[in-house]
Amino acid sequence: MVVIFLATSDEPTSSDCGGVGTSGSTIAAAGSLVKPTKSSETTDTSGFGPRGGTMHQGIDRAGPEGTDIFAFTDGRVVAAGPAEGFGNWIILDHQIDGKVYSSVYGHMYESGVLVKVGDQVSAGQRIGTIGNAGESTGAHLHFEIWEGGRLPDGAGTAVDPAPWIDRAAEVGEATPAAPDNPGGTPAAPGAGTAGLNASQAALAKQGVAVGESMGVPEQGIVVALSTMSQESTYRMLASSNVPESLSYPHDGVGSDHLSVNQYQQQVTIWGTAEELMNPVTANVKFYNALMKVPGWQTMPVTVAAQTVQGSAHPELYADDEPLARQLAAQFKGSGKDLTPQELADIAKVGVATAVVDGGVGVCTPPVSNIGGPQFTPGGPFGANVIAAAARWIGTTYAWGGGDQNGPTKGISDGGGAGDANGDPDKVGFDCSGLTLYAVFQASGGQIQLPHFTGSHSNPGQLYDPRGQDIAFDQKQPGDLIYFGAGGDTHHVGIYYGNENGKDMLLNAPQSGQTVSIMPLDGWAGEEMYVKRFG
Repeated sequence: MVVIFLATSDEPTSSDCGGVGTSGSTIAAAGSLVKPTKSSETTDTSGFGPRGGTMHQGIDRAGPEGTDIFAFTDGRVVAAGPAEGFGNWIILDHQIDGKVYSSVYGHMYESGVLVKVGDQVSAGQRIGTIGNAGESTGAHLHFEIWEGGRLPDGAGTAVDPAPWIDRAAEVGEATPAAPDNPGGTPAAPGAGTAGLNASQAALAKQGVAVGESMGVPEQGIVVALSTMSQESTYRMLASSNVPESLSYPHDGVGSDHLSVNQYQQQVTIWGTAEELMNPVTANVKFYNALMKVPGWQTMPVTVAAQTVQGSAHPELYADDEPLARQLAAQFKGSGKDLTPQELADIAKVGVATAVVDGGVGVCTPPVSNIGGPQFTPGGPFGANVIAAAARWIGTTYAWGGGDQNGPTKGISDGGGAGDANGDPDKVGFDCSGLTLYAVFQASGGQIQLPHFTGSHSNPGQLYDPRGQDIAFDQKQPGDLIYFGAGGDTHHVGIYYGNENGKDMLLNAPQSGQTVSIMPLDGWAGEEMYVKRFG
C-alpha cells in the first residue's frame, strides 16, 4: 500500500519556488509507481554502484535541459532547493507497505524546482525539469531511492532504483501499485487520514488527546502537531546514538545527536530514554515546556515551537501548520478516548498547568509544584492527598468515573448533564471518584471511601467515621470540602491551599470540564463541610 508520507527536513531549502506545473503530465492513480522521466525523452547513462572510486547512489537519466521530471509515487516534499553536489535537489518522502522510503531528484537549476517543502504530490505529477547544476557533466536527472528515508542524514540506506523504475509505468499510462519489494506482488493502493498512514494518524490523535486531557488550548495542540510534523513526520524515532532507545517500539531510526521520539527530544536534557520513548510522556513533557513559555498563546506557531525546541531552522515549522490545524480539528474530542494506562503515564510526569473550561482561566500550581506535586510515601497525609489527585489535572470529568486505582469509564446519570456530555463513553473522574482515589493512595490502601459525597439517606464520604470533622477556619491543604444544604451534599473537592489571597480547590467540577484547581469562592453561598482523613 502506498500512502502519502509526511516529512520535513532541516536541510537548507528554497521557500520561494514557483508553483507546481502540469504541462505534459498526467497524475496517476493513488498508490502508483511512475517513471521519473519519460523513457522516450531520456537515456539511462549511469547505474547504481561503485563509480570512480566512490559510490554512485542512484541512476542517471540523461536528456535535454527542461525535460519534465515526475513524482515517482505519492508523497510529500521534504527538501526543495540548493544542496551540495546536486546543485538543486528535490526529496519526496513516501510510506510503502509500512516502510519509509524517499525518492531523490538532483541537478535541477533553481528555475527547474517546481515544488516547495510541504507540498503533497501525487504519482506522475510534474515536480521539476532536468538541468545541469552542481557536480554534473551533462544535462541529466540523478535519481535515488532510499529505504528508511533520506533525511535526516544517516536515517536510511540507498538502494538500487533500477528494479523499481523497471516496474513503474510511463507517465500517462495505466500504472501498477507500488510493491512491498521490487519483484513482489503489488500492494493495494490506499491513503490514510489526511495523507498519514495508520500509525502516523494514531500518533497525531494521541497528541491531541493528551493535550486535551491536560487542558491545553487548541493553539497549543496545533503547536505540538506542527512540531511533530517537522521533527519526525509523526513517527516515533529511536536513535542509533542511544542504543537503549532501540529496545522500545519505534517507527524508524535517526542519528541526530541524542534526539529521539516524535519531538526529537534529547536524552539527558528532556529525560531518560525510557521516558522519551513513551509517546504519552513525550507529549506531556512538550506541553509542560510550552505552558511555561510566557505569552506562547499569542506567538506565531513557528515562534512558539522554536522557543520550546531550540531548532536551528525555526522557519521550517510554518509549513507544517496547515496540516496540524486540520488534524487538531479532525481529532478534537479524542481526550475522552485515552486509556487508563495512558492516563497513568500522564500522571507519572505531572501537569504543569491546567486550563479550566468555560473561560475561567489558567490555574497554575505554586512554582514549587511545577511538574506536579511530589508524592512522599509516609509523608504528610494531606500533602499526599493533593499529590495523588494533582497527577490527574486535566483529566476529563466522567460522571460515575474513578475508583481507588485511577480513572474509569463513566456511567449514565439517567438523562442528565452527564449523558448529554457523553460521560458514559469517557474515561475520567467525577468529584467523589477523585477524592476516594486520592485518599486511598495517600493512605497506602488503608482507607477506601464510598463513591458518593454523602447525605442523610446515604452516609457516603461525609459521614464516614474514619474522617474527622474540621471547623472551616481550621482547614488545611489536603482536607476534603463537601458542598450542600442541610447535610445533603452534591459535590466534593480537595482544599489546595491559599494562592494570592484566594482559597483554591482541587476537584473534578462537572460534566464537560476537567480535573482542575479552581477558586473556592466559585461555590460562594453554598454550605461547606470540611473533613480530614488519615
